[in-house]
Amino acid sequence: MSLSSVAVDVSEKSTGIGSAIPRRTLIILGALLLGETTINYIDRQVVSVLGPTLREEFGWSNLQFATVLNSFLITYMFAYSFAGWVLDKLGIRRGLTLAMVWWSTAGSLTALSRGLWSMSAFRSLLAIGEAGAWPSFAKAASTWVPRDARALFIGACNSGSSLGALIATPLVATITLWTNWRMAFLVTGLFGFVWVVIFQLFMRRHPEFAETDTGDLRPERKSWVSFLAYRQTWAVFFCRFLADPLWYLFIFWIPGFLKDERGLDLAGIRFVGAIPFLFADASNFISGYVALRLQKAGWTINKTRKALMVFSACLSPIGIFAAFAQSIFWTIALISAAIFFWMFWSVSVHTLAGDYFKPAEVGTVYGIAGTGSTAGTALATWGVGYVLDLNYGYTPVFIGISLLMPIALIVGLSLMGRVEPVRE
Repeated sequence: MSLSSVAVDVSEKSTGIGSAIPRRTLIILGALLLGETTINYIDRQVVSVLGPTLREEFGWSNLQFATVLNSFLITYMFAYSFAGWVLDKLGIRRGLTLAMVWWSTAGSLTALSRGLWSMSAFRSLLAIGEAGAWPSFAKAASTWVPRDARALFIGACNSGSSLGALIATPLVATITLWTNWRMAFLVTGLFGFVWVVIFQLFMRRHPEFAETDTGDLRPERKSWVSFLAYRQTWAVFFCRFLADPLWYLFIFWIPGFLKDERGLDLAGIRFVGAIPFLFADASNFISGYVALRLQKAGWTINKTRKALMVFSACLSPIGIFAAFAQSIFWTIALISAAIFFWMFWSVSVHTLAGDYFKPAEVGTVYGIAGTGSTAGTALATWGVGYVLDLNYGYTPVFIGISLLMPIALIVGLSLMGRVEPVRE
């Protein structure tokens, strides 16, 4: 299912800022933003795919490998909020271009790594730029897309996470098998520069976007800290703090799990490790489309968002059983199912900043939520590395992190209130 095939369901009578921009132009914009999130995840996923290779070459323990992962996450945690705030000041075009150039440069330079600390330093630099990717498309959806189509647009853009992970696994493994792991960083890091050229050409051909993408440089604009006074901000924060570690468990640790628990080498991981992300990619579109159809059937945004979050929180813990499966088939099938259901949560939560706040404020709120995501994931990642180094295996890891989903639902619903624009 493609964005263009379902876009015909977007009503021509939809109201909102985006209704003044032709549907075809919005589809192209969505494809471009899907491209940037795909590249974003390819660049961040290189280390995960190469995890077994790097651990063997440098003699790292699981906890040391977790340190490399967390060098990205901790920097990302702080950079996320700052990136969202900067994006609201600079606008989407300038802010996203700066972010893409930064992280593509850092990704390429990672090829120069000589060990744990240099690799960690380059991953930190990567995180500073990558923090601008998700707030950019959330702000774009809030600024240019009609309200009833935002979940579909966000689902399409968000699918870059799964599409990037899907592409990264065979791509990085193939480059490494043909050359070496350093070339994997160099080649993937160059993709972003090509994207920037295409994005700039598109924006020049469509000056209508610039009319609402001027940024907000007023000295009297709301301060970053002022958004912490809203419970809606904390709702999105904790929805991501508690739930996102499940996604990153699969992103960061699937290659190591398949090697250590199922006996696969890099060549085997190249093929089966990408399968769950096919389901994640499909789920991004399906969840956005389901939200669109429910709203057209008369459901309110409040009811739609909460229903899909309940659906996801109840079903995504099915991934627990992957730790007990004996065959590769059922292992991959159960992980795929968990990721598929989890994406319904992700797409719903990603829309909340735009549901609650004004377009000029979405980047800031989304950035604060992203800080919650990376804080929770960093804690979980260290926990995973610690548990594995104690030789407890992956079973307690899968159980503990999967059961965070029902907790996220309870906390999220208690803070969300009614999903509607906040009253000043």
